[in-house]
Amino acid sequence: MRVLILGCGDIGTRVGLNLLDRGWQVAAVRRDTSQLPETFARYGLDLTDEEGLTALQSVDPDYVVVTPTPQSYDPAGYQAGFADLAEALAKQSWLRHCRRLLWISSTRVYRESDGGWVDEHSALNIDEPQARSMVVAEATLRRAVTSTIIRPAGVYGDPQGMLIRRVRAGEGGAPGAQYGNRIHRDDLARLIVHCLLRDQQGDGVPPTLIGADRDPTPTHEVETWLAAQLGVSLTRQSDIGRPRANRRCRNSLLAEIGFSLTFPSWREGYAAALAQPLGVT
Repeated sequence: MRVLILGCGDIGTRVGLNLLDRGWQVAAVRRDTSQLPETFARYGLDLTDEEGLTALQSVDPDYVVVTPTPQSYDPAGYQAGFADLAEALAKQSWLRHCRRLLWISSTRVYRESDGGWVDEHSALNIDEPQARSMVVAEATLRRAVTSTIIRPAGVYGDPQGMLIRRVRAGEGGAPGAQYGNRIHRDDLARLIVHCLLRDQQGDGVPPTLIGADRDPTPTHEVETWLAAQLGVSLTRQSDIGRPRANRRCRNSLLAEIGFSLTFPSWREGYAAALAQPLGVT
């Protein structure tokens, strides 16, 4: 099997290495190919370059995995990184010949903001420009090719990640009851591989999957737990700043497709991250 990974960063690299071990051929695209393993077929390309996408015809992939990122964090950046990229991809004849595309979206697309539960069928947010660009991208690709949209919650697992760095420095966010949802980076990569292998074997793959662990928890509670593990005291902000998302994500569909989480909650995941030596990612 041949897989093409577009926007191949940390998650894509983990997916590719896993598939290489299974005998797959892996082609990967990112701007700086020096960041990719030499065992990948490497393509240096800006994903906003539609002509460059056309040149990927020669890869002839059986599967395509896309891990898009915003060009910037304003509405224009999300439009370029999600909706415009999806539109450019949908025009590619080689994409229509692949068996399935996996597009890694986000739980940010959901409308719920009052602490309620969401699943794969919950209402989407088309009022916020950034979320709307992500929703439009998903719809564009569904029309173009057989697709599975994976909507991961907040991805963590880097021992030098932002939350751990802040807590090590004694900095905590403002306390509040807003729920947060998470998935360890290893579990997200494994979920992507799991979907690819199911499709290869002829088993069903849902059109939409939430990638989240089973323990939605407010961020300030996670910070308190991390501080206790690290033996530090936190100074908390008084200003809550921009309101955080406030929803709880159901992950019951993961079990239905035979996938089990290595890190079923953030406690196991952050414990593993803290156990890694600093400097190891």
